[in-house]
Amino acid sequence: MADQLKIEGYEADKSGPTGTSTGTFTAQINPASISVKFGINYGNDEKTIDGSVIPQKKYSGCESQIVSFELIIDVTGVVPMPDLQITTVDAQVEKFKKACYYFVGSQHEIPYVKIFLNGESLFKYNNQPYHCRIQSFDVTYTLFSPEGKPLRAKLNTSFVGTMDPETEAKLKDKQSPDLTHMITVKAGDTLPILCRKIYGDRQMFHEIARINNLVSFRHIEPGTKLIFPPIK
Repeated sequence: MADQLKIEGYEADKSGPTGTSTGTFTAQINPASISVKFGINYGNDEKTIDGSVIPQKKYSGCESQIVSFELIIDVTGVVPMPDLQITTVDAQVEKFKKACYYFVGSQHEIPYVKIFLNGESLFKYNNQPYHCRIQSFDVTYTLFSPEGKPLRAKLNTSFVGTMDPETEAKLKDKQSPDLTHMITVKAGDTLPILCRKIYGDRQMFHEIARINNLVSFRHIEPGTKLIFPPIK
């Protein structure tokens, strides 16, 4: 079931997730829909220009991404079980809780979580995967056996993104002009445009052409690898 949604839990320390697993929950059925919420903070300061209709908003940061979806647990035999050893609804719910909800005593935290669907993380920023944590969930039992045991349940879940300092540092490093960048030229790229993107200054193209021993900066073959060193 490589393409099924997976929730992988990890213990936490002060710097973020550790490699110690708290468990993995694999969905029997992939969610019919997934809700993803993004938010931007502009702080409390508003810049109003005389005569302006709408105040200028000043960016102060991104809010945590929130992902919500519904999971189905069914032990009637109609839907294959991802874990053949777990044959009750309650046991499946417990496996979910162990992966992402139960308090980790040694860390004084609940787990950090990675969520994958078709091998891709549901939490990414600029293509950089990062962790999340459970925000809320509720369990609704929808079918029972004649003896009163639950046979089917729905888990309405919500996870909130959290980026540890190490991952954030890596993300900032990739975008920083004071580090060396190795760029593969694509169709439509020009040296002035790349210099503006990396350094914020188109006029750096003369220096970059010299560093890369380019005969001409006007036409660079796609696939060419260029070095953009840090600037002081």
